[in-house]
Order: sequence, then C-alpha cells, then structure tokens
Amino acid sequence: MNLFQSTYFVDKISNTFADNLAAFGLAFVLNAIADGRAKIHLQDQGSVFSLTCEPAIEPVWIEQRSFFAGAPFLVTVDNRTQQKMIKGTSLALSDLPEHGGNTVVDYEVERRNNEAFFAWYKALPRDDRRKVMRGELQGAPPPHQYWDVFRAVNPAMLQSYNALLAEWWRARSDFAHLLKILLQMACQTPNDLAGAEQAWAQLCKGRGWKCQPATAIQLLNPTQGKGINSPKAVWSAPNNLKGFWLLEWLKVVGFFSGGITRNLANSKDRKTYILMPVNLEWGKHLKVMKDFRRAMSRSETAIKMDILAALRYTQAFLMHYEGAKGEDLAAELFSQSPADLVSGMQMAFYKNLGNAIATMNIAAINLPRWVAPGSAIELAQLQEALIEHVSVVSGLDERRGDQYVLLNHYRDFLSANDLGPFFEFTTAYSGLIISQRERGNYVRQFTTNQLEVLFMNNDDNPQTFSQIVQDAGFRNVAYAIRHSTVVPQSRKGHGDRPAVEIRYGLGQQLARKAAYPADFLAELNEFLQLYNAENAQLREKSRNPFRKDVTTADIEAVTLLVDRFGSKVVCNMLVAYGYAREPKEPSQGEISTTGEPEVPETLTEEDE
Repeated sequence: MNLFQSTYFVDKISNTFADNLAAFGLAFVLNAIADGRAKIHLQDQGSVFSLTCEPAIEPVWIEQRSFFAGAPFLVTVDNRTQQKMIKGTSLALSDLPEHGGNTVVDYEVERRNNEAFFAWYKALPRDDRRKVMRGELQGAPPPHQYWDVFRAVNPAMLQSYNALLAEWWRARSDFAHLLKILLQMACQTPNDLAGAEQAWAQLCKGRGWKCQPATAIQLLNPTQGKGINSPKAVWSAPNNLKGFWLLEWLKVVGFFSGGITRNLANSKDRKTYILMPVNLEWGKHLKVMKDFRRAMSRSETAIKMDILAALRYTQAFLMHYEGAKGEDLAAELFSQSPADLVSGMQMAFYKNLGNAIATMNIAAINLPRWVAPGSAIELAQLQEALIEHVSVVSGLDERRGDQYVLLNHYRDFLSANDLGPFFEFTTAYSGLIISQRERGNYVRQFTTNQLEVLFMNNDDNPQTFSQIVQDAGFRNVAYAIRHSTVVPQSRKGHGDRPAVEIRYGLGQQLARKAAYPADFLAELNEFLQLYNAENAQLREKSRNPFRKDVTTADIEAVTLLVDRFGSKVVCNMLVAYGYAREPKEPSQGEISTTGEPEVPETLTEEDE
C-alpha cells in the first residue's frame, strides 16, 4: 500500500452531505500537509470523491509537518460550578493555548462580541449600515466568522464535538504517525476504514491510551440521529450511532470550509447548506466561501434562504471570475459555468427541541445553470441579472400565502433547471405587482433586458427564446400589455390619474387560455382590440394616450410565433415581458442594491 501518492479518495457511504464534509475535511488535511507545495483539486467521481495533489504528497512533508488543530475547541461555562471548561474531554484549560488562536474559542467571549457588534450596528443610520456591509466603515469588532457553527454545536453537540478534537489533540506527540493512519484510510477506494482503525488501536495500545468509537454528530450526519438503531426487530436502547473517530473528525473539519449553517428568521430552527463539489481547486474555493459566508450573514425564512443560498453562492463565484479576467486562468473559467464546478447544495432542516435537534427534512438545490459566462461582457450581464433576481426574491414575504407560493415556484425553477416553474412565478408575480402597488407598496419588477439574459442562456432552447424576444411584433404586444397594466397603475400610485383603463388580472386571463392556441389568440386579440379602441377614443377627445397602437403586422407576427413555438411558450413570455420594466423606464421608489443583505443579523434577541 502506497501512502504517498497524488490521488486520495472519500467513499460516499451515506449519500448525504456527511460524505461531502469528509471530502472537504480531507482536502483541508492534504492542503495543510502540502503547505503551499502542491495544489489540491476535489472532484466528484460518482460513487467516490477524489482528491488530487499536484505534485504528489512526499514522505518528508509528513515528517516535517508541525501539528495543526483543524477546528477549535469550544470553551463554555459549566452551569453547576460556573467555571470555564472543555466539556466532553478530560482536558484542562491550562493544557491548551490561550483563547484567540485556531485551537481554542471561548463561547461566552464570542457571544458578547457578537452582541456588542449588533448593538453598535443597529444604532447606525441606514447609509452607514450599507458602508459596513461593503467594508467601508468599521467600529466594533465583527462576529467570529464561524459564530453560527459554534451556536449550532452548543449545547446539543458540544461534548461530542470537543471529544473528537481531543482525540486529534492527544496524538500531537506522534503527529506523523496519525497523518499516516489518515492517509492509509484514504489512499484507496473502498476506503480502508478497518485497516485505519486497527492501526489507530495499535498506536493507542503502544501509548497506553484508551481506544473507543466516536459518536456520530447529527448536525454533520443528518440521517444518524439518536434513536432505535438495531438490525433486528428486537428491543434496543435508544443510543447514539458510533463510528471511527478519524472519519467523524474529518466531517467536523470539513464543516468549517464546506458549507454554512443558519438559524431561520424569528425561529430557533436551523438550516445547514453543504456544497456539492464537482471540480474544485481548494485555494479558489476558500476565497469564494469567504465571500459567500459574508453574503449569507442575515437570517431568512426557509424557502427564501434556499433560493438566496444558491443565488448568492453563484454571485460569489462570479466575483472570482471577475478577479481572474486579467489572468491566464480567465480562459479556463470562461469556458465553465459555476454549476460545472459546484452543482448545488445539499441541505438539512433541523427542528429545535431545546437541548437537542431533530432532522425534519433533507433536500438539495441546484445552482442556476443559465449562469455561464463566456466572456467578460457576458459576465457583467449575468452579474446584473443575479442582482435583480436576488432583489426580487428578497422582497417577498414567505409568511403570506400568495408569496409563499411564488417562492416555491422560484425554488422549483432552480432545482429543476426548468423555465416552466419560472413562468408560473412570473405569471403569479404579475398579479402581485398590481395588487401591492394598488395598496401603495413598492414591488421590484424584472427588467426586459435581464429577462433576455436568462432566456438567452437557458439550456432548454435558447434559439427559440432568442427568436421570440427579438421579434418586433412580440415586443410591441408586450409593450401594449405593459402600458395597460403596470405603467398606468404606477402613475396612479404616484397621484397621477391615468388616461387609460388599468387592466387588472390581464396576465392571469391570458395564462388561463395558454394551453389552447385558438382560445389564447382570441383572448389576446380581444385585449388588443380594446387597447387600440381606447387609444382612438382618447385621440378623438384630443387627449394623448401616451402609448402607441398595435398594428396588424404585430398581430400577424405573434400568430406566426404561436404556430411555430406553441401558445403556452408565447403566452408565458408575453406575460413575463409585459409586466417587466424596460431599462429606460425609471423604477419608482427603487433603491439601488447589489443584492447584499441590508441587515446582516446572525444573532437576534429571540435567539438568546
């Protein structure tokens, strides 16, 4: 068995994100061993993750490698003695370095720092808050970048977490031997877990250490919670599942670099998101994760958080593309979509049970495959489109039934990479725009040029969408829809009496007829006849309708599009375009945004 090679493996044992975490943990270890002398690539090979070191790991690197912790011990206060301690271990505080490094974190100190930061932040004016988000204003020390991880660990997983780190710490005096055991486990597939366990047992015997299995932490193993786990239909005690500690330690380490965990807004329930890597270079991955973690600093409701996690990770990845424009790497990156490097995220929803958690749901969400920059120009267009999508989604309130349905449609669009749910979203969203503006509430619209970016880059049939959106007749009919709905309604909302009738529910009326070409064309033509007639009546009274007529050539063009591409596609795109804002139109009441969270709250008063 050759321990020193260029490729190592992590088997997919559970087919959950626990396997991904182990792969991220091994990537961290290999990178620490290489210490800048090799590049680490993480790839999904189907039934196994492969980790490639270029050049290969050398024996001297192991022998010369000083001890590294991988993850920090979490120091907390014992409720009985009111003394600080490392629960789950026999270690004393004096056995470890002082707080502040990568080995030890004092939970109470970090909690107070977090509270102080947000007390300062909430007292700032709105403009200064945005400066804080952009890094232009600094005051109180910001929360620890892994504060949400510490909150998730304490108290439910605290003892198991610290116990794993204590095992790694215990072997620091024979660190090279420990690293070789880890490489023995990962140097082949299937992984040599049995051989690694035996080697660890021999090391423990020689050192006089107690050797015992580790508890599988449910936060990292969503399918392995405490309960009845027996291969036979007989009584069994509801104990925790056990496993080889070194594999569980890799998952702990991988949790700090492979994903995020966040409390839901106004709740103690939690969602965890772990990347599904396809082909990642470790150094670039860490840079992207840093930006992503910062962008996801605010708590959100469940569905909205799923959507924003996918969109904001893609945004963070595109920031890396932008930084590579002047480098040799640009040609390589511009030939790939972020979804070719990370397919999406596996996620788990945890219900808070006081001092414990229960896994309620396991799912996955994909990154948007339509984001595939082929050049610097396309990169800028896609960045603007993502900002708009983040802004639209951020404006929806999941607690309201109609908007909950909208968010579900959008999440389905991301998960399935299918425009069908997106068109359901835009059709329903058209009604929301009108109804909310009627109440005086501002609702962000899509813009026509950003919709074009989505359609032109979609995998379904970009040629079809290109022919539709570039057709002059299609654009003129969409113009008529826009100037019968959102444009006059917007004028009414700002105190101007519209000269034309506002066609409430027009988008839904057209969508109901979309499945049948004849019915759809009849409904559309009836609207267009009323539209032109209204223009003519206003002109007879010497009044300007402030909108142009639809011509017979426009109607003929749309009819031909229906014949070629079907009434459903044409109808969906007409509604989407008709209720979108043209770029030259001012967006009333709109505030410029980069899609960043306005209030990056990772801690709320209810959480304490």
